[in-house]
Amino acid sequence: MKSHPLYLFALDPTHIGAGGYRLGRVDNTILRDAATGLPKIPGSSINGATRAAAIYSLPDAERDQAIQYANHTLRKKGHEKRPHDGANDSVARVFGYAEGDDEGQSRIGLVSFRDAEILAFPVPTMTGPRWITTPALLEAAGCNNVPTINGPTRVVIQSVGNPPARLNLGWILLDANPQTIPFPTFLDKQPGMAHVRANLALVHDSLFPSLVNANLETRTSVSIDFETGAGAEGLLFTYEAAPRGTLYRGQVDFDDQRFAAQYADAFKRVQQGLTLACQLGLGAMTTRGFGRMQPMLESA
Repeated sequence: MKSHPLYLFALDPTHIGAGGYRLGRVDNTILRDAATGLPKIPGSSINGATRAAAIYSLPDAERDQAIQYANHTLRKKGHEKRPHDGANDSVARVFGYAEGDDEGQSRIGLVSFRDAEILAFPVPTMTGPRWITTPALLEAAGCNNVPTINGPTRVVIQSVGNPPARLNLGWILLDANPQTIPFPTFLDKQPGMAHVRANLALVHDSLFPSLVNANLETRTSVSIDFETGAGAEGLLFTYEAAPRGTLYRGQVDFDDQRFAAQYADAFKRVQQGLTLACQLGLGAMTTRGFGRMQPMLESA
């Protein structure tokens, strides 16, 4: 199994819905990890968007064939004859296929997408935005020599320029201790990540969830009455969004044991599909300016 770290940097606010309405501060909440209570991007969302976009990243002849095969696979009319060519479809070979009838075939995909969790989260401060993270998150990302934090009343900030003695992170004011905070080596070479690294702030693990959830965006929207062109009465609703600038870390696994000969082509297809999917947007409300990402897939 070849595992490739995947980093997603939010260029727009992101709304991955939890499904349905809920009673509380907002009507439409975003999906959270059950253990930590932190927002995340599920692997199923990344997989589905990447597979759909991968079809449109193909050359013209292959794209038409892939679209035709996908349309036939999705149809529910049992009497229609389906083309049994999943093994010849360049996208289906990577992501898997199930042709759904007695004569059809099926095969597991050779790529797996893990959930993308928050690695660094932007919060407002009196010195500009800072990206908060924790020692555990940096260590999980492969960083060494991560500073320790003596309790939740202190924050370690990147030792750059003239750091302040105290720093507010949104609503809370903490004593600041400037130190060198490591960052994943792969990200040092990526556009825009030098600014994130220079403004890292390391907080205690117990404080991180409260800071993240307190600094999510809450937006208000209303359904439009198409006859009048104005807001429809009684259809005002609110929803959550993770802010632009949020840095997520996930993982993409390729089964190079059973499908060794197809690994190189699969990586290329996934990279192309992921690039297009992130340009179009992940999650909901992509036509309202949500969901664009900067994908950074480590190749080795």
